[in-house]
Amino acid sequence: MKYRSEIHLKPQLPSFSTPHNQAGVSIIAGIFLITGLAVLGALITRLTTVGNTEVINEWYSAQALYSAESGVDWAAYDLIHGGTGVATNSAVSTDRTWFTATTTATHIGGKTLYIINSVGTAGTDALNPMVQRKIEVQFIP
Repeated sequence: MKYRSEIHLKPQLPSFSTPHNQAGVSIIAGIFLITGLAVLGALITRLTTVGNTEVINEWYSAQALYSAESGVDWAAYDLIHGGTGVATNSAVSTDRTWFTATTTATHIGGKTLYIINSVGTAGTDALNPMVQRKIEVQFIP
């Protein structure tokens, strides 16, 4: 007696869970990850640069303000000691900050009122400063 055996196999659908078929997915995920990190790095670099620029501008602004205050102090001292209270591009810190002081005199009731205008500058040079601050003071010696 002969036995005949037949095996009926069902056709198998492709399996997407094997590592061989997912190799392309990991490359795409890696590209997205690297691109995202590059964009994040560029954003952090840009924010740091903008922050540093703001700090530098604030530093120059403070230097110009203190320079203008020095101009007021100098003009008041000069007026008390018989001077005119006028100075042009006087250096407060060599090659960093300067002031220009002008004085206007007004006589009121036997006293002299001086109006001192002082402009402080800071930056690259006195003629082309990065920052400029102005102070006006009324002074009676």
